[in-house]
Amino acid sequence: MRRLLALWEKEYLALSRDVQGLAVLFLMPAAFIVVMSLALSDVFKGGAARQTGFAVMAADPKLAERLAQGLSGDGFRAATVPADEAAAREGVRHGTPSLVLVVPRDFERALAAPLDGKSTPPELAVLADPALPPPQLLAFQQRVLGVVLGLRVSAMMRRAGIPANADALDLKHAATLKVETIGGTGRPSSVQQNVPAWLIFGMFFVVMPISALFIVERREGTLARLVSQQVPFSMLLFGKVGPYFVINLAQAALMLLAGRTLVPWFGGETLALPARWDLLAAVTASTSLAAIGWGLLVAVSSRTLEQATVIGGVGNILAAAVGGIMVPRFVMPDSMQKFSEASPMAWALDGFHAVILRQGGAGDIAAPCAKLLALAAALFAVALWVHHRRRVLTSVQ
Repeated sequence: MRRLLALWEKEYLALSRDVQGLAVLFLMPAAFIVVMSLALSDVFKGGAARQTGFAVMAADPKLAERLAQGLSGDGFRAATVPADEAAAREGVRHGTPSLVLVVPRDFERALAAPLDGKSTPPELAVLADPALPPPQLLAFQQRVLGVVLGLRVSAMMRRAGIPANADALDLKHAATLKVETIGGTGRPSSVQQNVPAWLIFGMFFVVMPISALFIVERREGTLARLVSQQVPFSMLLFGKVGPYFVINLAQAALMLLAGRTLVPWFGGETLALPARWDLLAAVTASTSLAAIGWGLLVAVSSRTLEQATVIGGVGNILAAAVGGIMVPRFVMPDSMQKFSEASPMAWALDGFHAVILRQGGAGDIAAPCAKLLALAAALFAVALWVHHRRRVLTSVQ
């Protein structure tokens, strides 16, 4: 443990001599957060065209099928019906499907009631994903009311006769529709997308200082001297984890603060922080370890600073482009959305959105955090293997 603390102290001293490099780690994501949050504010308010999945829950399967057929089209597609209302709420909270129409048991009987303004219209309920743009939710409500009105007219025509004042039917008495947003306090905004997105990008950017310092130490013989003093190479790598982990936590705190103060100061929206700070810390820590693992692998694999810059920089940009950092995943086509699931930045963004946007619990961040931690362990193991492989080849030569 004393050796590890000494290695951490060495890293802090080396980082303290590179103030400009550290400043980039904080200023770069902060600038992206402010610029992108302001530039895309109107885009997020308006939403983006996409196929929105919905399900219809009714006691009568035939009625549910008829309603689903009437609601399908124009950007809406029928999805698998949940087993019960509890499963529907849980699914909507995760966006699968985005909407669930809950039909009461006496719905068909209520449809046949006269539209005289005295009878109570049937009450439908829509469970809505908080990530659904308001125009899409409004469009779905209008489609529901339109389909219900059509069913009511059909029911009246099947009766013995149609009221004489049928031309003056008051459409507002056809049905009432109650909308409930599940798992969140409101719609996603530009700041809710861009703060965690560029925070993640900034955390992965530690690949640059990690690899640069590692290559300098190897070139100047520092690593060789430490190894000659019986310091295991695995401990040398662990000696770089602690300082950069602290840097990543500081990045997270300052970027969240930028979303709370800097973005609204420039006229944007204020980031709403979650109630569960422990879950936010867990996602941040998992993301940090994955980013540090990536930095260690690049550092061990690269022979020159130029190689590290190209591998680390290009790798980060590709992961950000694919993972929904530069372009939100919900505006991507379905094939690209599936491909984006391979990016670790997408896993991290899912974790942050589960806490910040959906107000989720520990179960909601378990999968993203597990994947990030598994990736961190795998990258660390590969870095050790690359170093061992290089030593074996050097000794053979």
